[in-house]
Amino acid sequence: MCGITGIYEYGRAVGGVTADTVTRMRDRLTHRGPDGAGVHISEDRRVGLGHRRLAVVDLAHGAQPMFGDGGECLVFNGEIYNYPALRRDLEARGARFRTDCDTEVVLHAYRHHGDACVDLLRGMFAFALWDPKAARMLFARDPLGEKPLYWTARHGTFLFASEAKALLAHPRVDAGVNTTVLESYLANLVAPSPATLYRGIDKLPPGTAGTCDAQGVRTWRYRDVTTERSFLDVSLPDASAQVRNLLDRSVQARLMSDVPVGVLLSGGFDSTALVALLRERAARTSTFSVGFADAPGLDERDEARWVARHFGTDHHEVTVSSREALESLTAMVHHQDEPLADPVCMPLGFVCALARRRGVPVVLAGEGADELFWGYPGYVRAMRRQRELRLLQRLPAGARRILTAAVPRSRRRRGFDLLVGAVGGRQLPMHYPLGIPSSLRSEVLVERTYDPPLIPPQLTGGENALQTVAFDTQHYEFTLRLPELLLMRIDRFSMAHSVEARVPFLDQELVEYAYRLPVHHKLDGGRTKVVLRRALADLMPERVTNRPKQGFGAPIAHWLRGPMGDALVDLLTAPAMRHYFRTEAVAGMVAEHRAGRGHHAWFLWPILNFAVWHRVWVEGEPADELTDRMLRRCGVGAR
Repeated sequence: MCGITGIYEYGRAVGGVTADTVTRMRDRLTHRGPDGAGVHISEDRRVGLGHRRLAVVDLAHGAQPMFGDGGECLVFNGEIYNYPALRRDLEARGARFRTDCDTEVVLHAYRHHGDACVDLLRGMFAFALWDPKAARMLFARDPLGEKPLYWTARHGTFLFASEAKALLAHPRVDAGVNTTVLESYLANLVAPSPATLYRGIDKLPPGTAGTCDAQGVRTWRYRDVTTERSFLDVSLPDASAQVRNLLDRSVQARLMSDVPVGVLLSGGFDSTALVALLRERAARTSTFSVGFADAPGLDERDEARWVARHFGTDHHEVTVSSREALESLTAMVHHQDEPLADPVCMPLGFVCALARRRGVPVVLAGEGADELFWGYPGYVRAMRRQRELRLLQRLPAGARRILTAAVPRSRRRRGFDLLVGAVGGRQLPMHYPLGIPSSLRSEVLVERTYDPPLIPPQLTGGENALQTVAFDTQHYEFTLRLPELLLMRIDRFSMAHSVEARVPFLDQELVEYAYRLPVHHKLDGGRTKVVLRRALADLMPERVTNRPKQGFGAPIAHWLRGPMGDALVDLLTAPAMRHYFRTEAVAGMVAEHRAGRGHHAWFLWPILNFAVWHRVWVEGEPADELTDRMLRRCGVGAR
């Protein structure tokens, strides 16, 4: 795992790229790669590539930038899990390898297949490859979006990096706010790709590649797991056998490492499944858990300890207090780069730091299983409402509008958005909105620039209502929520502590198969993950299988009733915040939440994240200074 960055002055006759500039950008990413660093500047000074390395595979070799036989220059971040098979095929075509590193496969694949090489790669990756003969840069992001790539093109200069903070180190890039996606951020807890909350900075969507040459930047979607909108005709036993086979292969591939591999263990079904699948594949596995000193209702460490004892892992824990959460708030936002307003970012940072301290720089995590196999209780609730919602959709349009208008304003929360979708003739995805619902966005925002959820075209020939809501939901999960929020939170907070996180449930072949399994193979009444539970029945303890889902979270409701709520109120007094928010309305929500008259934590958290991000990245206040000032203002005392 690594950090990459680069510059191509495609619109300039005389290059001005310097090693100092590339190094400054590169070293904003030192946390992503503490084990090595490299820079390449082309002879004409129009191209500069920088790389920070976290050595995981072929420790003695694999330094980057890496060069091909034709002078190609590559910076690569990630892992190619099918590289042994690709290497054998390329060697049969005459390629000669100098290392055992998967990075070199990309160079040879490009030499033999050109831009089509991106569709051969199976894994998590983002890369940029400079071809001096063609005078063009090829760049790409993996199909599921496990690894990030940010870019901008201005004044004839193309810039890219693993994190936006590296782009901000370039003298031509400033940190303005992209207000056109502010409302979408509040609804989704992240800005949907290709936009970011930085004005003029884009992020490459998952499964997307691009080139930059003298004509500028062009991007295209080379792989999209969401295009198929038909269910497979397969029995549950056959589906379970295939899921088990694909998951076995996925876990085996993700053990590719010359350093120790551990598991982030919550004690829930998904992380326990990974421990169970590793039992016969890896020597005494290390597991890592996080808990909260003052929120026992969200602390799963007892269950994690039970799983660790059951499977005999080398188990480690870290506890997070309210004060530690407040002290780490600005550091969390610093590593987010752009706001990722999921509270899980906080405990993820602490548990990944623990793994690094214990000498385990690679961890497996359970991200994606709930989205792929329908593990959320919200899915159960939404499916139970399908009959009523379909009946509502059959009413005349006028009657539907009257019913919607009759809903009391005080009850216009997430359920109201679901109702509005049904009244409009098409239900919204089950997880939309993740953050602040429409009625509250209208109360807290100064200006509204509504950006509707990502809803793809329905199949021609007609879909039944179940197909539509199922595939719309999965499209939303795999186009926005997973790649831009959940996978970015684990990328940021593993890499913040120089740890590589791998997610076996998101193997491309497994996703493409399970994505199209019928709903009843995933959800049967109140039972979630039906096919996955059956696939792993011989490995999983009954205690874990029968345990109700708790969900990995953080006690933000508790934190916002204490000093963190004070911090938000203080941040709202800044004049800049009045450009975006009706600050009195937000302060009123804080007061209601603290008095117990409302449960607004999920609505306040994205605003808090934005306010801290704005202060650090847009206004430029050093994170440490902001932390100490917040601690003093909250009466906690500086560190």
